[in-house]
Amino acid sequence: MATLKRALYLLLTFPLGAVWFAVLITALAGAVGLAVTLLGFPILAGTLYLIRPMAQLERGLIRRLLGVDIPGRYRAPDREGRWPAIQARLADAQTYKDLAYLLVQLPVGIVWTVLVLGDIALLLVALVLALLLSPLWRRRPVAGVRAPLLAAWATLRAIDLKARAHAAWARMALESSVDPELAEARSTQLRIVEAADAERRRLERDLHDGAQQRLVALSLKLGMARARLDGAGGDVAALVAEAHDESKLALAELRDLARGIHPAVLTERGLGAALQDLAGRSTVPVTVEAAPGERLPAAVEATAYFVVAECLANIAKYADANGAWVTARGEPHALFVEVRDDGAGGADPAAGSGLRGLTDRVGALDGRLWVDSPPGAGTTVRAVVPLTPRSRS
Repeated sequence: MATLKRALYLLLTFPLGAVWFAVLITALAGAVGLAVTLLGFPILAGTLYLIRPMAQLERGLIRRLLGVDIPGRYRAPDREGRWPAIQARLADAQTYKDLAYLLVQLPVGIVWTVLVLGDIALLLVALVLALLLSPLWRRRPVAGVRAPLLAAWATLRAIDLKARAHAAWARMALESSVDPELAEARSTQLRIVEAADAERRRLERDLHDGAQQRLVALSLKLGMARARLDGAGGDVAALVAEAHDESKLALAELRDLARGIHPAVLTERGLGAALQDLAGRSTVPVTVEAAPGERLPAAVEATAYFVVAECLANIAKYADANGAWVTARGEPHALFVEVRDDGAGGADPAAGSGLRGLTDRVGALDGRLWVDSPPGAGTTVRAVVPLTPRSRS
C-alpha cells in the first residue's frame, strides 16, 4: 500500500509541476512586463502570496503519500499590515527556495513519470509472466515464476528508492533553515534594543524641553538677582550667589545626564557630528579619522555612538594614554567602528561589565565586537554592525 502511495505521488509530480510552472511563469512574466506601470507590483505581490500555499500543498502531499513531514517555517512580519507582510515574504529566503522547487517540479516530474511508468510496465510484464509460467512452478521453480517475482520485487523497490530520492530533494528545498524560535528570539532582542533607544530619545527630549529649560530660566533669574545684589553684601547676596552657582552646576549635570541617556546631537545631526562632540569633550586628545556623513538607521547610529563613548571613557579612566583615534566607516551593508589608543593595554572584556555590555548591544543587531589589548601596546576595539540585521532580512 505504501509503495502504491509513493507511485501515485511520483505520477502526480508531472501534472502538478505543469500547473505550478504555468501559473508562476505567467505571473512573473506579467509582473516584469508591467513593472513600468502600477500593475506590475500587485501582480508580483499576488505571486508571492501564491507561492506559499502551493509549497504547503506540496508539503501536505509529501506527508500523506510519502510519509515524510517537512515543516514550513517562515519569518513573521515585524508588524501588522499588508505591506509589512509583503516585505517579510520578499526578505524571506524560504520564499525563493519554495519558488525554485515549484519551478523545477515540472522537469523533475517528467523524469519521474517516465521512470515510474516504465516501472509499472515492467511490473505488469513480470506479473503476467508469473501467471503464464505458474504451471511450471512445481516442476522447475527456478525456471518458473521465481524470476518474474524477483523482477516484480525489484520494480517495487525501485519505486521506493525514487520516492526516497524525491523526498530528500524536497526536504532540502522546502525545509527552512531558519529556526523559528531562534528567529523570534533575535527579533525580540532587536525590538528591545530599538524600544530602549526610542525611550532614551524620549527621556532626552523630556529633560531638554522640561527640567533643563526650567533650570536655565532659574539660573538666569538668579543671575539677574545676583547682579542687582552685587556689592550690597550681607547674607542674602551670598545665598543668592551660592544658589546661582549651584543652579549652573545642576544645569551642567543635567545636560551631561541627558547627553548620556541619548545625545541630542546624534538625533539631530547624525553619527559623524556626535563622534566629533565626543572627541571634543574627552579628557584625552582624540582624533576622528573617519566618520560617515550620511544618516544611518537610528539603532545602528546609537550602537556605534555608545561603543565609542564607552571606549573613550575607559581610555580616560584606565589607559594612561597620550591619544586616541576613532574611525567609523560606512559600507553598503555594515558600519565598521574602530577605537584605538596608545595606552597601557591589558584590557580584559570578561573582567568588566562595560565591554560585555557593548558586546551584547552589538550582538543584538547581529554584529560582532573584538578587543585587542596586549599589555603595554595599547588597546584596539573593533565592531561591525550590519545596517540591516538578519532578524529583519
